[in-house]
Amino acid sequence: MTGTGESHKERTIGQAKPFGHQSPPLRTGIGMWASRYQSPKVITHFARKVEATGYVDQLVVWDQLMNWFPQGLWEPKFTPLAGVCPDADSLCPDPFAAVAFALSGVERVGFAVATDSLRREPAELAQTLLTLATATEGRATLFLGAGEARHVIPFGRKRSLGIKRLEEALPILRLLLKEDKPVDFDGQVWKMRDAFLGNGGKDRRPEVMAMGSGPRLVAAALRYADGFSTGAPFVFADPAEYGKVIRGYKQTLVDLGRGNEPFSFALHHIAFLCDGKDDFERYVDNPLLKWYAATGGRINQADWAKEGIEPVMPLDWHYAFKMLPGSMTRDELLAIADRVPPEMVRKTFFYGTPEEVAAEIRPFAEQGADCHLIADVSGLVFETNPELRIERLAEVCRLVKAG
Repeated sequence: MTGTGESHKERTIGQAKPFGHQSPPLRTGIGMWASRYQSPKVITHFARKVEATGYVDQLVVWDQLMNWFPQGLWEPKFTPLAGVCPDADSLCPDPFAAVAFALSGVERVGFAVATDSLRREPAELAQTLLTLATATEGRATLFLGAGEARHVIPFGRKRSLGIKRLEEALPILRLLLKEDKPVDFDGQVWKMRDAFLGNGGKDRRPEVMAMGSGPRLVAAALRYADGFSTGAPFVFADPAEYGKVIRGYKQTLVDLGRGNEPFSFALHHIAFLCDGKDDFERYVDNPLLKWYAATGGRINQADWAKEGIEPVMPLDWHYAFKMLPGSMTRDELLAIADRVPPEMVRKTFFYGTPEEVAAEIRPFAEQGADCHLIADVSGLVFETNPELRIERLAEVCRLVKAG
């Protein structure tokens, strides 16, 4: 029996119904910020404002236990958020609770949660997803990755188990979310017998996309998931390169007999919305942005060389395996930030006005990305009216859709 569960007994993956549903031509989502120093009811207000724009399809929450931005750099002179949220990690709410508060204020907007297979069991994930799916007429999406060190190692989990668990979680979720009768699964991590969550919520057809990179993750996504998600510009900076890869994945879907099934290709975008390209120059020396550029500007550190920039981190360094910002001192963090040149910061973000940001995202849509999830990090370094920030993000979504 393989870890991916490719040969099961009767009532398993081989007999499962087609997993997926017809995607709209193109959809967008925007990230929700929340602080546990505030009532989660503010999320409801945020969601209403987003839905009122009419251009956003999904509200997105990335499941973090520890923030990407380290506490060692979390001080008012670097970020205004430090004045209202004294520690960076309290900006990380429980994603499903946050979505529940958001959905209580909207009707048409859907949701997306990005989490991993190490911290959440597939049965409980399916139960939660089905519960929340009944609360919206919009799309319900789970993005599932193999886990990141900062969310697992400090809390006593083993990061090395992530890909094995993901390879089994995807087919298990396929069964639990789609089958209308009890199912079995005989894997190395999980063994199920007559497992059933009921059929409530399945009429809303929640979808599951794999999130991340690497040959095993991609193979599992193409075989078992509703879609595959990666990022731009931090994984793919060149739309043409992205398009070439996606065309190869589409051929693999045909080879697997899934050519007629709906399958989405999503991108997570890191954006910085401001008054224009020139305005962004005021922020290129901010240590928080420089830290992000060094550690996440390009996931594969060797990719910096293609753009004529020497990486700050070692070539074999990958944030998912090695980044533990909570274990670093302020001096260590600043030493990394000090080595980041301004051009690296510029290439890390899609930045500028909504028109300028949309112009950088749109070529990826033309190359086959049909789902675009946008995280605007400008709120880290300057204060803006929250409604203006929503309007700017919604305008990006409108322009990406309009082409």
